[in-house]
Amino acid sequence: MVFAEVGYLEEWHLKPAHATIALFTLAGVATAPGFMDSCRDELALRLRARGYAVEADSLYPYGDWHRRIYPQLLEIARDLLDIHERLWNAAGMRAVKQRLLHAAEEGRTVVLVGHSGGGVTAVQAASQFVKAGYPAPHVVQIGSPRCPVRPELKPNTLFLSGYEKYGGRKDPIAMLGRWGGWVRGEGTVPFWRKDAHAPAAVAALPLIGGHPDYFRAYAPYIDEEGVSNLDVTLGAVLAWLEPRLRNCFDAGPD
Repeated sequence: MVFAEVGYLEEWHLKPAHATIALFTLAGVATAPGFMDSCRDELALRLRARGYAVEADSLYPYGDWHRRIYPQLLEIARDLLDIHERLWNAAGMRAVKQRLLHAAEEGRTVVLVGHSGGGVTAVQAASQFVKAGYPAPHVVQIGSPRCPVRPELKPNTLFLSGYEKYGGRKDPIAMLGRWGGWVRGEGTVPFWRKDAHAPAAVAALPLIGGHPDYFRAYAPYIDEEGVSNLDVTLGAVLAWLEPRLRNCFDAGPD
């Protein structure tokens, strides 16, 4: 299934009194401190405008650019090789697990927005939530390497990748990794399918710039219609996320 709706949600207001969201942004390798703050703050603002209470925080699973890059690269490579943590615990999860699970323990609806390697940690965190008996969080991977997603987590996962609006060049980081795997059809002979372990929702975003530029909201990352990269990115996120939040909260608190 391909998620193709990347337009902008109209501003309308939903005010469920019990709706509390724990929003976390997860940065990738060698990221500048504060890199995802504009994404975090603007997404939280738009959710609050829809009537939700939002607690927001930024996490750095592999450290920021003050930490040496080689250990970070080794950790993300290891996490990608063992995405389901069959052989070892994920390095990225070690740094953020306690903070994320604490939000689940408090009964928050958790939303994880990961850029680059942070999207890998977000998928691993979702698996940890399910293993611990908590509801699966809503996961948004932005410009992340492709990594297999468990079947039960696919409906809760969105994968966004950018391409150069005026040149067509795709985000190279989002082309790394794989979703492929062996599956069985109606017969007994397995066959290889390149999207066997892909998220249920996948979309491509027209951006100005490349991999580091999803969250830019200033010139030259604003097009001739006044739409910034951040607007494009969050428009896609909200178009996917908002219906899922309504489904979570319409039933009322447990």
